[in-house]
Amino acid sequence: MARASAGASEVVLARRPEWCVLRGVHGRELRARHTFPTGQTFRWRARVDGDYVGVVGARVVRVREGRGECTDAAYKVYCRPAGETVEDDERVVREYFNADVRLVTLYDAFASRDGRFRDLATHVDGARMLRQNPSECLFSFICSSNNHISRIHGMVEKMCERYGEALPVTEAVVALDDDMERASPAAEASGKEAAAAAKRDVFYSFPSASRIASEATEEELRAMGFGYRAKFIVGTAKALMDRAKALGGDATPESYLRTLRDETSYVDAHVALQELPGIGPKVSSCVCLFSLDKHAAIPVDTHVWRLACEHYAPELSEAKTVTPKIMRAIEQRFEEVFGEYSGWAHNILFIAELKTVRDRLPENLRTPQKPKKPKTPKRSADASPERVKVEIKSEPFCDTFDSP
Repeated sequence: MARASAGASEVVLARRPEWCVLRGVHGRELRARHTFPTGQTFRWRARVDGDYVGVVGARVVRVREGRGECTDAAYKVYCRPAGETVEDDERVVREYFNADVRLVTLYDAFASRDGRFRDLATHVDGARMLRQNPSECLFSFICSSNNHISRIHGMVEKMCERYGEALPVTEAVVALDDDMERASPAAEASGKEAAAAAKRDVFYSFPSASRIASEATEEELRAMGFGYRAKFIVGTAKALMDRAKALGGDATPESYLRTLRDETSYVDAHVALQELPGIGPKVSSCVCLFSLDKHAAIPVDTHVWRLACEHYAPELSEAKTVTPKIMRAIEQRFEEVFGEYSGWAHNILFIAELKTVRDRLPENLRTPQKPKKPKTPKRSADASPERVKVEIKSEPFCDTFDSP
């Protein structure tokens, strides 16, 4: 049996990967194209048959959405930590997919509160929020600054290849379930880096923050194409190590981040993340929403500012920069309209702004693309760290990531 190491745990191939039912998560509860390639996660690859394959912790997982309300989604696990079972697989997968949250119920509640959402709902169905590993989410979104989805995918894969652990699963293993020898690049992704990521032979776990802190250097990351983000990746890893030490005992950066999830309010977690190098309000909100169970967090980028001004808070359209005060005003407005899960509603509305989705919408549901907009000084993707650090902290009008 093939084995690999992921951190301190040995990982083994599943003897006979079998399809398992993701109970209660039918087609309207999980639509793959509205969940995986939309910018909340960067570890999933589209397959030729419509399935997606990704890495969840030390597991390589294949997911197939259900048909309508008649069939639940299914998943298949190709490898798992040694000593764990299919019951552990179910626990991990259900947690990752927030499977106990009834998305259809949320859609109905959002639609009852907002006519625009009601009109959009059937066009952006099954947009499920994932519950990601906080450390993986944090470092992934450091890569997202002034970037686009396909390039972020490539950067995250590079981090995993260099600092993560190879898992005992290759494309050849996964391709047994395909009609082709290799996966095709994601239908909704483009660019050389996304295609290269889709063709890599080996799956890797995401590196721990302690591994990044001990092995990564700014010089090496720059050579790998991370640009100014290299400084923030290294700095954040070391800062997390310091915070773990302050907790005492056997605390790790990952256990520190879990305290932000389990023991800290959204406001305090949002502030704590912004004290890390290169983390501004927008990226902090992404991490809170996608990994820390802060369901009312609203990451504000150009798309969200535009739709907020057009549909929910027109009084903010004269703003000259997205200050924390403006971000908070948008966040409060969304919470007033959609309630305690307003971050989930925001995610659905955001997906409707992505070009691949927007182009499928009826004309009357498309947010105008060129409203009056504050000017933002241009900067290159590899601008000087000092200049970028100021801009990231002040959060001018620039996307967390651009639509593919």
